Amino acid sequence: MTADKILIASGTRPSIPKIEGLDKVNFITSNEALRLKKLPKTLTIIGGGYIACELAHFFGSLGTKINIIQRRDLLIPREDIDIAAKFTEIFSKKYNIYLGYNTEYVSKTEEKRDKYFYVLAYNKKGKKLELLSDQLLVATGRTPNSDLLHLEKTNVKADKKGFIKVNKYLETNVKGIFALGDAVGKYQFKHNSNNEAYYAFNNMIQPERQIAVNYTAMPHAIFSSPQIAGVGFTEQDLQKTNIRYTKSSYPFLETGMGKALEDRDGFVKMLIDKASGKILGCHIIGTEASILIHEVLVTMKSGGGKIDSINNTIHIHPSLSEVVQRAASMRRE
Repeated sequence: MTADKILIASGTRPSIPKIEGLDKVNFITSNEALRLKKLPKTLTIIGGGYIACELAHFFGSLGTKINIIQRRDLLIPREDIDIAAKFTEIFSKKYNIYLGYNTEYVSKTEEKRDKYFYVLAYNKKGKKLELLSDQLLVATGRTPNSDLLHLEKTNVKADKKGFIKVNKYLETNVKGIFALGDAVGKYQFKHNSNNEAYYAFNNMIQPERQIAVNYTAMPHAIFSSPQIAGVGFTEQDLQKTNIRYTKSSYPFLETGMGKALEDRDGFVKMLIDKASGKILGCHIIGTEASILIHEVLVTMKSGGGKIDSINNTIHIHPSLSEVVQRAASMRRE
């Protein structure tokens, strides 16, 4: 097959860590997790990112006992530090969370005619962790499928991680070959693939009218319990820059609907540019976080980006959206 234009949308697959014994046991990844025909009594999850936490929520809600082995000190560590800390606290009350542990060995063992996965891990102080479970899930990130494309037979370039390099128009270094989505790896979300597809289509069929991809206010959400949503900088991101910012947060429980829902843990956190008043980031944990974030997205993308656009808008009482408005009005140094 040949073509004048080629679009690479080859995606990613689960990344499998190098753990002794792992290649000898029939563990599952996110590819197989929702296709199990039997509900595990106990599920051990290696990894503490959003995939691990979403699947922990899913199986935990069905009654499975959950163990999570996380090498970092918090779950979902890429989220804003306050969100990650609260989420870890909440999950630690529901499930068995082992933070700061590196998994070093896995095997399959038999005990009273039943087969179990045996997992051995150690923390930085050398403390040993041994777990038995009837199912093992590996959720340690994703890796691009570019290594399956035989790119060495072309001049198409990829970075050290295997993500295909593209310019602002999603074209590779080879004229006429474009790439998008997880294959590029800029934002590994389905909604970003949808966003990039619009630009890739235009730029392939109208090369004389190419448009640079607009990534402004690219959001994400974690569909666990509680839900999480975020956009823009995290506070730890801003601490690495010279940007002068203010921040504010407001709890769900201090609003009428938040109180009615008895959401005692949820809050909205805003990060605002001190000079311009523009929203630099917004992070939400709590009921319907994935919906609430959209008010902030519209403001950042199309409303000039200033916090006062939210603060000065009349919000229905008692709606959950009031928590976003109140967070917007509570700026502090």
